[in-house]
Amino acid sequence: MDRVRLLAAVLAAVVALAGCGAGERRDATERGAPPASVSAARGGAPAAQHGPWPVALPAGRGPAFRLPARGAAVAHARAVGRLRCLADRGARVHAHVELFAAGLVVPVPPGIGIAPPLRRRGAYVRGGRCSYAVRTSEPTGLLELRRGARLTLGDLFAVWGQPLGPRRLGAFRAPVRAYLDGRRWPGDPRTMPLTRRAVVVLEVGRFIPPHARYRFPPIR
Repeated sequence: MDRVRLLAAVLAAVVALAGCGAGERRDATERGAPPASVSAARGGAPAAQHGPWPVALPAGRGPAFRLPARGAAVAHARAVGRLRCLADRGARVHAHVELFAAGLVVPVPPGIGIAPPLRRRGAYVRGGRCSYAVRTSEPTGLLELRRGARLTLGDLFAVWGQPLGPRRLGAFRAPVRAYLDGRRWPGDPRTMPLTRRAVVVLEVGRFIPPHARYRFPPIR
């Protein structure tokens, strides 16, 4: 998946979300499989990669899809379980996460795991007071992981301040399908390990064929 096209499409979706209403349905239900191809011309964000060609889906509208980047603990740089907010200048390794609900993209915002005040540059978060072992600095689902940290998907959602479980994904209450590197995760999604170059997909509602690869940027 081309990260330049990924970022461009996500930014288009973020702009589109700015004018969304607040009356969206928050609960997803199981639906059938989507058509073989989904048009990217609807101003959506990139989603799964089916075979050798990319397929794009639109981002959802409303507060259920527009999740804030942090909860109260991170806003005040407090510990989140065993994870602490530290001054961090070392290089990090990357993983990637995509979220879908009712066949639509749930954008992963920049600034997860970074305590304010934030330093921004356009759609990017370049730093803050301190940061946790898992964080995001761009709106593409790219995760930055502190080297040597033993992290799980549950850690990401705890730092994000959003619920996750076998039947809960953010604001959506429905059975959660979890995939790691394109393969179905058999247990609680919170236990999935976040490791270097892990490709994670979480879905509720309509099935979206998960991709198994992501074109990661060089480690900075």
